Amino acid sequence: MSLTRPDTEYAPDPDLPQRWASRYIKHYFRHHPAFDAPNPQTLKQARRWIIVWAAMAGIISGSLIGGAEWWMRVFAADDWEAMSLKEQLPYWAGYMVFAGFITVLEIGFLYWNALRGVSKISRLAGLRYGQGEPLSPEIQLTVHGVSRVALEYPSPGSLIYGVDPHAYLHGWKLTFKALLYRLKISLSSFILRLVLRRLLGRLTLRGFLPVLTGPLYAVWNAWIAARITQEAYLQARGPELVQHIMETLANSDAHTRYLVAQGVGELMMRNQHPHPNLVLLLARLLDSLPDKPTALEVDWPTALHDYAQLTDPNRQTLLDTLTQATLLSGSYRGSRKRFLNDVFATCQTPLQKEKVASLQRRLLSGQKL
Repeated sequence: MSLTRPDTEYAPDPDLPQRWASRYIKHYFRHHPAFDAPNPQTLKQARRWIIVWAAMAGIISGSLIGGAEWWMRVFAADDWEAMSLKEQLPYWAGYMVFAGFITVLEIGFLYWNALRGVSKISRLAGLRYGQGEPLSPEIQLTVHGVSRVALEYPSPGSLIYGVDPHAYLHGWKLTFKALLYRLKISLSSFILRLVLRRLLGRLTLRGFLPVLTGPLYAVWNAWIAARITQEAYLQARGPELVQHIMETLANSDAHTRYLVAQGVGELMMRNQHPHPNLVLLLARLLDSLPDKPTALEVDWPTALHDYAQLTDPNRQTLLDTLTQATLLSGSYRGSRKRFLNDVFATCQTPLQKEKVASLQRRLLSGQKL
């Protein structure tokens, strides 16, 4: 384990699709100069077009597949309802081949759109990768992260500096989560179409399915594209904001930085995901400690006890830093919200939700926290 190479800690052995995705992003970086700071207006426009292209793919594929079934029922066969299942089988076989072909084309386009999108969003977010220069470990970590986002890969389950992201996810839950991810990646659109065909089968006879499926697939694709681009933006902002956090911790004592590291490790386990921004922050925190440990044993009950003993200004430093770390790992809800509630309650400090919401807006608008 190397504190200077968080990228290899996060992705020690990337598979072939991830290596291809990383090469695509690096190729994009080589041909497009980096920005010094985020460009909110251009970012908003770029993100909108990425979502629009994903929605258009859904409309076209949904209309083609829905229209093919409508044509099969109305024109390809005489008196479809009177045919037995055996007589219908050749038609269904041809339909499934056509639907599968269109689905493969759509998924391929969506992956390309996602890779192009995360590359562009990372650049516009102000990721300082240095055109024509070897990527630093921090930027390489971001490339690994946005590659996984574009491919919709599940959370890597390996230890991150001794922290197990799946510590709170055991047995059948872990297997079920991995299965859901694989279904979402490879079969989600196709399964959605089959479900809709069954639910809306009566409407098919009236010719309404092509009208309904196109918009439904568009909404589905647009939602995925919106989530991917927002996560890519957050990861691209990570290296600069982690550096800013470490600068604010420069004057704090080693014990406070250690307690912040405990909180970051616990946050990884609560999220059940080693977010690249948290991986980078944890590496920098461990490197700032006197003995520079390469692994962290998270002892949350003891950490909470130590949190309660802190006095100002160390307590406020800890709360501010963990708030920023929480927002760097995703939206303020769910496990992240519960984590901050626990920390602030332990420190007997009111959690000002308006302040957290303001910080999140500043982060998403390209400002420093």
